Amino acid sequence: MDIVVVGGGKLGEDILHGLIKEGHNLTLIDNDPRVIDDLIDEVDIKGVVGNGVDVEVQRQANVQNAQVFIAASPHDEVNIISAMIAKTLGAEFLIVRVRNQAFTAQQGFIQSNLGIDYLINQDRAAANDIIQVIDYPSATFVEPFYHDRMHLIKVRIMEKSRIVNQYIRDIRRFIPEVIVVAVERNGETLIPDGNSILLSGDFVEIFAKRKALQDFFVAAGHKKVKRYRSALIVGGSRINHYLIPVLHARGIHTRLIELDKNRASELANQFTNTEVIYDDGTDQYVLNEQRVENFDLLLTLTNSDEENLMVSLYGKNAGVRKTITKVNRPGLIRLIDDSKLDVILSPRKAIVDAVTRHVRSIASTQSDKLEHYARLSDNKTAVLEFVLSPDCKILGTPIKDMTFRPGLMIGLIVRNKEMVIPSGDDTFIPGDHVLVIDTEDQIRNFNDIVVNKNRRDSE
Repeated sequence: MDIVVVGGGKLGEDILHGLIKEGHNLTLIDNDPRVIDDLIDEVDIKGVVGNGVDVEVQRQANVQNAQVFIAASPHDEVNIISAMIAKTLGAEFLIVRVRNQAFTAQQGFIQSNLGIDYLINQDRAAANDIIQVIDYPSATFVEPFYHDRMHLIKVRIMEKSRIVNQYIRDIRRFIPEVIVVAVERNGETLIPDGNSILLSGDFVEIFAKRKALQDFFVAAGHKKVKRYRSALIVGGSRINHYLIPVLHARGIHTRLIELDKNRASELANQFTNTEVIYDDGTDQYVLNEQRVENFDLLLTLTNSDEENLMVSLYGKNAGVRKTITKVNRPGLIRLIDDSKLDVILSPRKAIVDAVTRHVRSIASTQSDKLEHYARLSDNKTAVLEFVLSPDCKILGTPIKDMTFRPGLMIGLIVRNKEMVIPSGDDTFIPGDHVLVIDTEDQIRNFNDIVVNKNRRDSE
C-alpha cells in the first residue's frame, strides 16, 4: 500500500521502521531536510520537505493516491488539519496522533465529523497498560484480546517454585485451564509443547481463565496479593492525567515527585488528593527521604529512560513490591540486570503495534479480519487475533492434520464467548476468534498459517 507519514520525530521514525517491514511504499513529510535525509539512509522511503498542512506539499507526496495517511508530528493541530486536507485530497484511511486531553475527550466527535479513522494518544494508552499490570499483581505484561475479555499474561517463574523443572504437560494436569503459548529464556522466545520444561527465571506468556490464572501464579512462586494500596510516581508526565484518577478509583494512595516547579504546581492543583512533591525524584537522598521502601508501587515516568531504569532498580532493592518503568529505547535494557525489574513499559512500541494492526486490517481479506496485534518484549514475536468468516480457506480441518509454518502456534480459540484451549481434534468454524503466536512476525493473513496443501480449496 501507499502510505504517507507526516512527522519524522521519534514516533514517526518508529512507525516508519515498523511499516517498512510490511512491504509498503512509504513517503515522509517533514520540515527538516536533515531528518528526511537521515531516515532515507536508514529505511527505503521517499521524502518530501515541507509543512504537512501545505496542500501542495501533500500533493507532491502523492497523498491523493495514498491508502493510509498517518499524522505523527509533535503538534496536535498540525496533525488534525493535515489529516483533514489529506481526506479532501483523497487519502482513504487516516491515523492521527494527539496528546492534548481536550482532543482526546472529543474523540468520538472528531472521528465522526472530521473523517479521521483512528486517534493515537500514547499517554492514554500507556496509562491503560499500567492499570492492566496493576490489576494483575504477579504479571509483568498484560495484553487484552477479544474486546478486553481475554488477556495474555506474562509471568516470571520464581526460584524453587512448584513448577520449576516441570514438563508443561504435567502442569496442565493440575491446572488444566491454562495454556503456555511462549517461553522467554536468555533473550530468546520459544514456542513450547507438552514436553517443554520450565526453568527458574523463565518468563512465560499464558492464556487462562481467572481462577486458573491465580492457581498458576501461586504455582510459579508468587504470593497472593489482594491489591495495592500506595504508589510513588517519579515524573509528572502527561500519562498522569489519565493514570492518577484510575489509581484513586482503585483506592490507591498516590504521591508524585516532579522536578519542574510549574509542572508540580499544575499537577497539585489538578489532583488535590495526590501528594505532589517539588523535588528531584531521581536523587537517592530524596527517595530515602520519601521512604520509597514503604510504597507498594513505584512508577518511573520521567522523560529519561536511563533515569527511569536506575530509579526503579534502586526502589526494587529498597523493598518496593512492584516497579513499573517507562522505557522507549528497549536496547538500554540489555545493558543492565533487568531481572530485578518487574514491568518495563514502552509507550511508543505500543502505539507502533496499534498502527501496524490498523494498517494490516486495511490490507487483510474479509475471510480473516485482524482484530488485534501486539509484539512481545523481544520485538519479533507477535500475537495476532483473527476473526474468521465463512470464506476462510482452512475451516473444517482438524488442527492435528494441519502443517503449520515454523515458529507458529494456535494459542487460543474464543467461540461463542467461551475460551477453547485448542487440541488436535478441534477445527475452525466461522465466527471464531483465533489467537496466533508467531515468533518471526511473518503472518499477514490467517490462511497463511499453514502450507497450501492443507487449505480446503487445494484438496
